[in-house]
Amino acid sequence: MLHQVFAATAAVALLAGCSGGDDKSTDTPKDGAGETSSTPTVPAPTAYDPPKAFQGVAASSLAEEKGRSSFEPQVAMVGTTAVANSLSGAVGQSVAGGEKPWQTLSTETTDGSVVNNDATQPTAVQLDGKSAVAVAYYQRIKGGGTAKPSVQVLFRWLDPADGKPISEAIVDATPLLGDDEVNSGLPGGFTDLAVDTATGQVAVGVAPTSLIGAKSGVITVIADPNTKKGVTIPFMKPAGLGKGVLVGAQGKENTRRSLALVDATTGKVTKSGLLPGLEGLNPTGSNGGKYVYLYGQKYTKGIGDYGLGDYVGSIYAVDPATGTVVQTKSAVKETKYLVDYTCWADGQKTVVCTAGQGASEEEILGFDDTTGKKLWGYTEKSPGRVVPTVTTAFHGMVYATVQRKPVLVNGLTGQDVPAPTPTSSATPGATPTDGTTPSDGTTPSDGSTSSDSVTPTDGTTPSDGSSPSGTPGVGPVPAAPDLELLSPTSVSEYGGTYLREDEMSTEDVIGSLQVLKAIG
Repeated sequence: MLHQVFAATAAVALLAGCSGGDDKSTDTPKDGAGETSSTPTVPAPTAYDPPKAFQGVAASSLAEEKGRSSFEPQVAMVGTTAVANSLSGAVGQSVAGGEKPWQTLSTETTDGSVVNNDATQPTAVQLDGKSAVAVAYYQRIKGGGTAKPSVQVLFRWLDPADGKPISEAIVDATPLLGDDEVNSGLPGGFTDLAVDTATGQVAVGVAPTSLIGAKSGVITVIADPNTKKGVTIPFMKPAGLGKGVLVGAQGKENTRRSLALVDATTGKVTKSGLLPGLEGLNPTGSNGGKYVYLYGQKYTKGIGDYGLGDYVGSIYAVDPATGTVVQTKSAVKETKYLVDYTCWADGQKTVVCTAGQGASEEEILGFDDTTGKKLWGYTEKSPGRVVPTVTTAFHGMVYATVQRKPVLVNGLTGQDVPAPTPTSSATPGATPTDGTTPSDGTTPSDGSTSSDSVTPTDGTTPSDGSSPSGTPGVGPVPAAPDLELLSPTSVSEYGGTYLREDEMSTEDVIGSLQVLKAIG
């Protein structure tokens, strides 16, 4: 049997303190009713903008994907709902409590004719002024009879309250990938994800796997929730979407890509050949900002060991509306390979980026997303500073870890936000050390059941209460909220979430969706 719900304790992590910046909303929490409906006995969650303290209120175990045990579900916070997306579909659970998790399957087929090879991270977007969850799936259609096999991308926009689809688009990627690639039987998958959070448009990079007879390298597939249609673009890695424009890295080889702008509705390239001469150009995954951020390198002779030459890297902030590029040189020296930089947009004013695989030293940089210019930055060689491992950013706050302990960083200044020692658990009647109390005003008492105890233990919990027996995927099963919380990988005004990997379990569990409520 899978993990049972802990009833007597609720995990609490206090990451409270003053950011040193404009943070008036933290002192006076606003009364916010989340997108997820709640029962009359459960108060609506209180909004904190940005939150610094969290309480673990619920968790759900997620089953391993059959035949893909290494696939890790992606998670995100959308309003009051924590969402996990995997090959079998999406699962959502509210911070409000009193409601069952919902599950929306990625396919209803049971005969193996549709196989999901990849799934994107869920992303919070706006559709007609309302919150929605954008997800996408790489699907291999086996075909049969006179129908040829094919590869398609299924895009869905879900209601975060119950998981029901609001819109859907299916785009055939076969013409650009080619029949030889499709017939190879190799899985394939996504390389990059770009989302316009204001309109809900989604773009994914689709990579061929066989590379034998493939008509194109990485292709970009864009879909629009309003038209429910999509377009495909050859030899393009998507970097960002905004103002109806896709910013991408264009080229047949990864080391010979240049910057291009594309009309997101028609797929027509409007500007190309920008930033030529770079030894590679990589998207950084910065979704939700005004600018789109990419990392590129240029070869410089006479630098480095034995005069063999070296690479100088830069982060390029691109305005999708005008194509204007702002360059910031990296402080990392002697980089001989193309480095993967990852950037997180806070959805307001700042973007934070860190160096990843291939870097000779760790680096972190903060950008003013209203101008694309660098605000602050340092490397592991900078005196007196440790480069944290960033997990996410939200409204001026950067959430990160140092030596596996959660830390907070001011996105505008790069300075630490003071935080008291986290409290590992909240006992009945206890008050968090920063003087705040959980927004529902209650703490589970000994022997009671936590707010998600209404979830059946059979693992099948669609929002309408029916059983999806005979359909792919296993529904969410109650799990234990962590006693010691990790730094969230996604945050909203109402809470946060992360995936707790279940490395010690002997059962078919990949991990648990941890649901954190903001309490300060």
